[in-house]
Amino acid sequence: MPDHILDDIWKDVQDNTDVPDAYRPHCLKIVGNRWRDWKCRLKKEWYDKYETNEERLAITPPQVPTDQWKILVKYWGLPNVKNQFNQYLEEREEYEQDKDYREEVFTKVMGPDGHGRVRMYGTGITPSQVFGQSSRVPDIDENNIREELERQYQSQIDDLKSHYESKLGDLQSKYEDLSSQIHVMKAHVGFQANPTESGSEQVRVKDQRQS
Repeated sequence: MPDHILDDIWKDVQDNTDVPDAYRPHCLKIVGNRWRDWKCRLKKEWYDKYETNEERLAITPPQVPTDQWKILVKYWGLPNVKNQFNQYLEEREEYEQDKDYREEVFTKVMGPDGHGRVRMYGTGITPSQVFGQSSRVPDIDENNIREELERQYQSQIDDLKSHYESKLGDLQSKYEDLSSQIHVMKAHVGFQANPTESGSEQVRVKDQRQS
C-alpha cells in the first residue's frame, strides 16, 4: 500500500488505542493477513461457486468496483492461471481444505499486480506494498508482541520514574538551601536585636538609680 494509506491505518489505530510505536510493524502485518484472507474468500464465494462468467458477472461483490471485478473474472479464467491453482493444490492434496495453504496458493498464483494496483482495491496499491517483498506474510507471534509491548511500557515507566526522582532530588536540595538561608537570616536578626535590648535595659537601670 502507499505510505499515506499505511499512515492512515496506523493513525486510526493510535486514535483508538494507546499502543506504542513499536507495535506498528506487527499491526500492518496483521492488516496484510486480513487483506489476503479477504481476497481468497472473495474468489471462493464469488467466483468458484459459479460455473460460467455470465453468472459471475451478474452480481458484483460488495466493496469491489465493477470494472475491476470484470478484469479479475477474466484473469482467473485464463487457462494458465487455472492450471497454476490446480497444480499447487494437487501437490499437497492432503491439505486441500487447509485455509492457510489455500491462501498461500492464492498469493503464489496471483503474484505481483501490474499497473500499480492490487486487484479489488483500486489504483496505486500493490501487493509488495501490502505484504513486503515476500509473497507470504510471516505468522504473528502474539507472545513476542506482548513481550515487546511490556518492554516498551516498562521502559517508559523507568524513564518517568528516573525523571521524577531527579526532580524530587532537585526540590529537596533547593528546600535544604532555603532552610539554611532562613536559619542564617534568623540568627542575623537575633544578633541585631540583642544589643538593642541590652541598651534599653541599661537605660532603665540608670533611670532607676537616679530616682
